[in-house]
Amino acid sequence: MSFRKLLARIRKGGALSPSWPGPTGDGPAGDKPAPRNGPTGETVFGDRPLRLRNLTLAEAGLASGVDAASLAGGFKIRVAKLHGGKREAGTLIESRYGGRGYRIPPVKQDPNLFTFIAYDEGALVGTVSLRLDLVHGLSADELYHEELDRLRQDGSRLCEFTRLAVDKSAASKPVLAGLFHTAYLYANVIHACTHAVSEVTPQHAGFYNRALRFEQIGAGRLNPRVNTQGVLMCVAFEAIAEGLAKYAGKPEVPGALRSLFVYGFPRNEEAGVLNRLHQLVQSHDSRTEG
Repeated sequence: MSFRKLLARIRKGGALSPSWPGPTGDGPAGDKPAPRNGPTGETVFGDRPLRLRNLTLAEAGLASGVDAASLAGGFKIRVAKLHGGKREAGTLIESRYGGRGYRIPPVKQDPNLFTFIAYDEGALVGTVSLRLDLVHGLSADELYHEELDRLRQDGSRLCEFTRLAVDKSAASKPVLAGLFHTAYLYANVIHACTHAVSEVTPQHAGFYNRALRFEQIGAGRLNPRVNTQGVLMCVAFEAIAEGLAKYAGKPEVPGALRSLFVYGFPRNEEAGVLNRLHQLVQSHDSRTEG
C-alpha cells in the first residue's frame, strides 16, 4: 500500500483509536464527539502528525521519510490560559463521561489548577488538569486525607492529575503520553513536585500501573463528586523520569510497547517543551509583577 493511501485510510479515523480511561478526581466522561473549535491557549509542543505516531512499527517505517511540516495540521499541546480553552476542555470532559452516569462537578476558580489541552489538525482531542498541593490542598484530600498526609510527612511534594479525557476519534496513546509528559515537566521541573496522585476507577488501576508506574495507595471508596467508586494511585516522578529515559522514542527497546513512555517526547523534544514552559511561567510572572 502506498504511503498516500495509508495516510488517507488513517485519516478516516476509528481503527487506531480506543477509548481511554480517566481519573475520577473532578469528573470523568459519553460517546458524543467533542465540538470542533479552533485552538485556544499557548502552545508548548506542536507540528507532529499525531496519527502516524500510533501505527505499528512496520507501518511507521513507511512514514519515516516524511517531513511533518509538509502535512496539513499537526499534533499540538497547549496550556489553556484563556477561558475559551478551559471551556473547550470542560466540553470534552462532559462529552466523554457525562453519558456514563458520572456526575461532572463544576471547576472552581483555583490558581493552583493548570489545564493542558491537545489538538490534532485544529480539533480538540485531549485534556488533563494538574493541581498543585498548595494552600487549598488536593481534591483527593476529601476521601484520602490520611494517605496524603503520610506522604507529606515523609517530605513528598504532591500534585494531582485530574479531569483527564481523550476524544475516542484520536490516537489515544500519543495524546495521553504527550499530555502526561507535559504535565509531569510542569510539576516536577517547574514546581519541584516529587509525586503525583490520581483518583481512578478500580477497573483502570491496572492500566495506570502498567502504563505509567502508578501504585495504589488508597482503598476503593465511593467518590460523591462523580458518583462512582474510586481508588487512589500515586507515582514518584523519579519512576516517570526513569521510564521516559529508557523508552521515550525507542520502540525497539524490549518492553517499550507495554507502557505509554515510548510515546513520550524524546530528550531533544523534551528540552524544547520544557524551555517553552519556562518561557510561559516567566511571561506570567512578569505580567503579574507589572
